[in-house]
Amino acid sequence: MSKGIHLTEYHDAVRLWLKSNATWLKSVEYYPELTAPLITPCAFFSVNGWDPVDNQPGNGQLQVLLHCEVLAVIGLKEKTHQLDARNAAMFLSVILQNTNFDLKVTPANVVSADADATEPDLDAYTVWSVKYVQKATIGMPTLEADEERGIRFAINPIDINDPAEYHSLESFNETTT
Repeated sequence: MSKGIHLTEYHDAVRLWLKSNATWLKSVEYYPELTAPLITPCAFFSVNGWDPVDNQPGNGQLQVLLHCEVLAVIGLKEKTHQLDARNAAMFLSVILQNTNFDLKVTPANVVSADADATEPDLDAYTVWSVKYVQKATIGMPTLEADEERGIRFAINPIDINDPAEYHSLESFNETTT
């Protein structure tokens, strides 16, 4: 059973995947944490929110539909910056569709792409936003991967919460035969 993913792990996987599959990007960063002028073309990635899905695994994990966004950022000094930004968004839409970023998540589903002017720190650039959704399981499972599976029993345990007092059925059969 998988532990599910953590948002930091998800962000890192998407950033690395974008760097590997959109090699023309000078950088891919978290959405947006600007400390200096940008070297373009670049991209910003963000998980903007999530909704629980209807059928939950019931194992201490939460299955959610992540609402994600990738901003393609092009410098205004480029003569065709508007066209370049649209082409960047189109390229990102194509490569994002149906990918899982090498994680145990469902394939991404691109839902929209359009010009973005919502981030004041990016007013000096042409920006297009590509939004997608992706189902992921987050949280910790009831059983860790290294725990023994199957039916375990205890006869007159002193402490019912002590795992050492419980034994597998196989060990019971070995001692009674």
